[in-house]
Amino acid sequence: MKKFFKGIWNLIKRHKLLSIICFLAFIIIIIMSYIFFSIFIGGNGEYGNRLEGIEKVELSKKDLTALEDGIKENGEVTAASARVQGKIVYIHIEFTRETSLDRAKEIAVITLDKFEDDEKKFYDFGFSLTQVEVEGTEDKGFIVTGSKNAKLDSISWIKS
Repeated sequence: MKKFFKGIWNLIKRHKLLSIICFLAFIIIIIMSYIFFSIFIGGNGEYGNRLEGIEKVELSKKDLTALEDGIKENGEVTAASARVQGKIVYIHIEFTRETSLDRAKEIAVITLDKFEDDEKKFYDFGFSLTQVEVEGTEDKGFIVTGSKNAKLDSISWIKS
């Protein structure tokens, strides 16, 4: 074994420049492997802590059903649905043909009153407002999406 290491040491002495280059390449490969693993593969398996505290303001299926029923009580609404995905509450409301776009937006804003202040400060809201389609015509009515960030008080609307 001693002869083996002595032979390697002699090889390194004879080829100093090549030995230095190989040593540096080895170090660079180790550093690059660490960086690659950290960026692309590593992590602790969590996707951040964005849902931290959700158990304090969790919306149940019962709450969402009550919200849908409350929205449907309005005579201008033909259908309503609500679902929670992570920290986002998605609300879809379908209106009659007689409902104006401004009135539809008012009704959507009123739905926010059905949520507690701590829920409005925790959840983001996504709205989808549509009108009933009349068969045989090209007019599909309005299709509008809106979003409200938990940190903001107003809804941003986009007409599709």
